Amino acid sequence: MRAADPVELAPGEELDPLLSDDVVLRADHVSVVYDGDNPTRAVRDVTLELRRGEVLGIAGESGCGKSTLAYALMRMLRPPARLTGGRIIFSDHVGGTPVDVMALEAEELRHFRWRKLSMVFQSAMNALNPVTSLRKQFSDIFETHAPEMRRDDREQRSRELLEMVGIDPSRIASFPHELSGGMRQRVVIAMALALQPDVVIMDEPTTALDVVVQREILDEIERLREELGFSIVFITHDLSLLLEISDRLAVMYGGEIVEFAPSAQVARAPAHPYTLGLLESFPDMRGARRQLHGIPGSPPSLAEEVAGCAFAPRCDYAFAPCASVKPRLGERSFLAGHGAAIDVQGQRASRTWSVACHLHDPDLCPAGPPQELTGGDRAGDAETSTEEPGGVPDAICGEEE
Repeated sequence: MRAADPVELAPGEELDPLLSDDVVLRADHVSVVYDGDNPTRAVRDVTLELRRGEVLGIAGESGCGKSTLAYALMRMLRPPARLTGGRIIFSDHVGGTPVDVMALEAEELRHFRWRKLSMVFQSAMNALNPVTSLRKQFSDIFETHAPEMRRDDREQRSRELLEMVGIDPSRIASFPHELSGGMRQRVVIAMALALQPDVVIMDEPTTALDVVVQREILDEIERLREELGFSIVFITHDLSLLLEISDRLAVMYGGEIVEFAPSAQVARAPAHPYTLGLLESFPDMRGARRQLHGIPGSPPSLAEEVAGCAFAPRCDYAFAPCASVKPRLGERSFLAGHGAAIDVQGQRASRTWSVACHLHDPDLCPAGPPQELTGGDRAGDAETSTEEPGGVPDAICGEEE
């Protein structure tokens, strides 16, 4: 692949200010394009950070750029995909020297991957070589990334990894077709953890598994995270799953992050209309009955430029500026139930919530967003409610009725 040139630092600028002590990985203004006659901008100026020991969930509809972002973080993009901007900063321990991942040369990158940053790929249980035993596949990992290990040590470590994910070590001689789907998934997770990385990216690791096996895999992942202390980027279209397992949540739409917040707060009251739409589209198994609402329309074409908000054509709350003014992912701290937001941009210690929506821009919408987007009760939460989601009167945001 042709990697993007590392972003040059301004005079006097260092990598260190981009990472606070609790951040292990940060993507800073990352953009990815699929080249062709009609180039597709799959990831558009994405910035996010992963803290030590946390689970960061990335949610969104199919085609929103989640997997492309994951491959960009791993520097595993292949043509026609090309990283066109941004940088990825990694620090493996508090006080450690930050590493610009985009500046790593081939041999440095080879040493970095799987030791510092590993990945469980989408459809992972089909990622194993069908004609090679588990023993050989584990051995290949160690021969490539830890050539100093002796054969006996590789065998012992492989058995330990299988046992760690709940598989009888005697199955090391098995071939993938001799294992169930859940067992193959566990093997792939064991391989991702073989070199004890600081960060594991999991791209829909439970896809195609039944709910019982899915729960077993998720419990296993959580146990291993607590035991080994690694951080996780967990990617899926299943928002309900992420609300249960993740510490913080990034919601992607049209190649961009539209909301970045603690998962528990998002579950109670999302700030972006798209996140609200996702929450309204599946039932709460433990809460009161409510009317479910899908999101009308279709996602935007990533091959086209969007003048304003990409979600505006599908949004019940859209008003005039949404069609022409690009929303900025601003960092704000929300006052639950009061319809107000305090902009704390630039104060990293206060970073509690980020949302790209004009409803939260006091210059465009002085009165602030509607109650269901500020920490109040979500529309339709009453047990017998059948109300349709309502829009925001233009007068609320300073427009003439």
